[in-house]
Amino acid sequence: MTDVTLQTTRMLCNNLTALALIATLGLSSATATEPVLVSSPIFIEGKRPNSYSIATTTIEFSPNQLEASSAGLSESAPNFFAASSGARSFNDTFALRGLTNTPIFGDPAVTFYLDDIPLGGGFTTPDVFCGITLAELHRGPGHNTIFGQAGPAGVVQLTTPNPETKAFGEINARAGNFSARNASISAGSVSGQKADVFISAQHGTRNGYIYNQLLGLDIDHRQSSAALARLNFYPTETFKLTLIAQSLRARDGEQPLVPLNGPLYTIDRNNSGETNLDTRNAGLTAAAITSWGRVSLTSSVNDWKLGPYRSVLAFGPAELLNDVQLAQRNYNQELKLASSDRGDFRWHSGLFYSDRSTTGTFTRAFGPFVLEDSSYTIDTTHLAAFGETSLTVQSAVTLTAGLRVEEVKKSFGRNERTPSNQAYTLQHRSSALTPKLEAGYEPTQNLRFFGSVGAGFKPGGFSAFTGNRSLAAFGPERTLALEGGVSHSAFHDTLTWTARAFVYNIRGYQIERSFATGAATDDYLVVSAPRARSTGFELEATWRPAKALSITAGYGRTQVILRDFTDPFTGQSLDGNRAPYVPSYDFSLRCDYKHASGWFITAKLSTNGKTYYTESENDAFAQRNYSLLGARAGFAAGHWRFSLFAENILNRDYYSSISAGTNHGTPGAPRTQGLEVQYAF
Repeated sequence: MTDVTLQTTRMLCNNLTALALIATLGLSSATATEPVLVSSPIFIEGKRPNSYSIATTTIEFSPNQLEASSAGLSESAPNFFAASSGARSFNDTFALRGLTNTPIFGDPAVTFYLDDIPLGGGFTTPDVFCGITLAELHRGPGHNTIFGQAGPAGVVQLTTPNPETKAFGEINARAGNFSARNASISAGSVSGQKADVFISAQHGTRNGYIYNQLLGLDIDHRQSSAALARLNFYPTETFKLTLIAQSLRARDGEQPLVPLNGPLYTIDRNNSGETNLDTRNAGLTAAAITSWGRVSLTSSVNDWKLGPYRSVLAFGPAELLNDVQLAQRNYNQELKLASSDRGDFRWHSGLFYSDRSTTGTFTRAFGPFVLEDSSYTIDTTHLAAFGETSLTVQSAVTLTAGLRVEEVKKSFGRNERTPSNQAYTLQHRSSALTPKLEAGYEPTQNLRFFGSVGAGFKPGGFSAFTGNRSLAAFGPERTLALEGGVSHSAFHDTLTWTARAFVYNIRGYQIERSFATGAATDDYLVVSAPRARSTGFELEATWRPAKALSITAGYGRTQVILRDFTDPFTGQSLDGNRAPYVPSYDFSLRCDYKHASGWFITAKLSTNGKTYYTESENDAFAQRNYSLLGARAGFAAGHWRFSLFAENILNRDYYSSISAGTNHGTPGAPRTQGLEVQYAF
C-alpha cells in the first residue's frame, strides 16, 4: 500500500466521528422541508450571494467535450489569461485582473475546486477537465469568505453533472491532423432513493507540432489518460455522502520550447526530452440539512508527481539539459456551515486546514558538465476561518459583510551538491485579516447593481532554485480591491449584458524571474515590487435574436502598473512599467446556430493584446496581439452527432508563453482540424 493510500485512509478514519455527527444532524432533521442535496458546494444551493452572479463567468461543457480545459476557459472569460508552457500545468501562469501566480514557487492567485475538493497549487491543476459539465470563474478577493482555499484574484469552480432522473451515457471519438486520436465515455446511473453514480474517462494521443531535424522525429508528442468517478449515497432525505476521485496520467514528449526569433516548428538539437506526469485527487464529503440550515465536511487529498522530466534548451552549439523530479501532496479538511436560503437574513461560515509537502530535485548540465544539482523540500500548514452574513432590505437592497482570518507557516530546506556543497533551512510565517463589504441593488427584476470593497492575501514563500540564502525568501502579497458592476436583461431576456470595473492596490507584488542575476546559482527566484496598481473593466453580453441563434461576446481590459520598484540586481527604476504575463486586453466572440432539422454551426474568435514577459517591458520578450479563429459544423439526429472542427484556422504564429531568461518560447498550436462523432445513450 502506498504512502498516499495510507495517509488518505488515516485521514478519512480520523473523520468518522465528525461524519457521524453530521449524519446525526441529518437524521435528526428528517422532517425538514428543504429538498435533498443535489449540488455542491452546499452553501450555494438556492439563491447565491450577489457576488456570484455579478462577478462570475460560467462555461458549460458536455462531460465528453474534449476541448474542456483551462486554456479553453481563458479564451472565453474576460481578463483571465493562461500562459501555457506546454508541459501540462507545470510552469503555467494564470493571470486574472492583473494578479498572477508565480509558476513554480509561489501560491496561486487563482485557485481551482473540483466540486468540494481544492486542487492544490497553480502547477498541480489538471489541464484536462474530464467529466466536468460546468466551469465557473469567480472574480475578486471577495470570494475568500466563501471558499476555504481562495486566491486573491478568484476561484475556478469545476462541477460534475447533477444526478439525473434517468440513466444516461455518451461516447465520443475524434480524429485529426498530427495523427490526433481521442476517445471518451461518460455515464451516469438513475438518481434513486439511496445512491447514484457518475463515471467519465478519456484517452488521447497526437504527434508533436515541433520537428527535430537532426534526430528526425517530433519532440512534443502527447499521450494522456484521464478518469473521474463520483458516488452519491443518501442514507436519509437530509443526509448525503459523496465520494469523488479523479486522475490524470500523461506520458508526453519534451516540453515544446524553441529559441525566440527562430522557426516555430522546427529545431536542430542533438538531445530530446520527456514529460511524465501523474495527478490524483480524491475526497469524501458528508453533508446534512438541518432545521437551521446546512453543514458539510470534506476530507480530500491531492497527489501530483512530475518526472522523469527533461527539457532541452539550445544556446548556439551548446545544449542545456534540465532534469526535474517534482512532487506535491496535500491533505485538506474543510467544514462549512450555512443558514437556510430562505428569509432576509442569511449567513455561512467555514474552517479550512491544509497540510502540504512539496519536494523537488533539479539537475542542469551542458553536456557532461553539471551546472547545478540540488534538491529542496517545502512543508506548508495553512489554516483559515471565513464567513459572511447577508441582509436583504425591502427585497431590493442586499448588504453583505464578510471576514477571513488565515495563517500560513512554511518550512524550507535546500541541499545543494553543485556548484557548491551547502545546505540550509528557513522558516516563514504569513497571516492576514481580510474583510469585505458588498452592496447589491435590484430596482427591477432585470436590472442589478453591485459594489464591493475587500482584501486579498497571497502568502510569502521561498525560491528553491537560488543557492544564495539571502535571496531565497520573499514576502506576502496583499491586495485592497474596489469593484462595481451592473447587469441588465432586455427584450424578454433575449439580450443580457454585464459590465464590471475594478481597482486593485497591491503591496508586495510577486514576480518570478529567470536567470535574474546572471549567476548560475541565482536563477529562477521571486522578487517583490513594493507596490502595484491594477485597474480595468469587463463587458460580457449574450444575445439570442432567434431561437436557433445565440451570440456571446466578452471584452476585458487590464492595466497593472508597478510602483516604487527598482530592479534589485541592476538598480534600474521600473516605476510605471507593466507587470509581466498580463495581456493589455482580450476579446472573445462566439456564434452558435442550430437548425430544427439538426444542422448546426459554431464559430468563435479570441484575441489577446500585447503581453510582456519581463517587467522591463523588453519587446524582445513580448508577444504582440494575436487572434485565433475556430469553427465547428455538423449534423445531429437521434442518438448521433457528427461534426467537423478546426482551430487556429488562419494558422496564426504566436507564443503561448515566453521564458525570457532562457530566450525560449512555447509556440501556440498551429492549425488543427478533424472529425468528431458522438453517440448518446
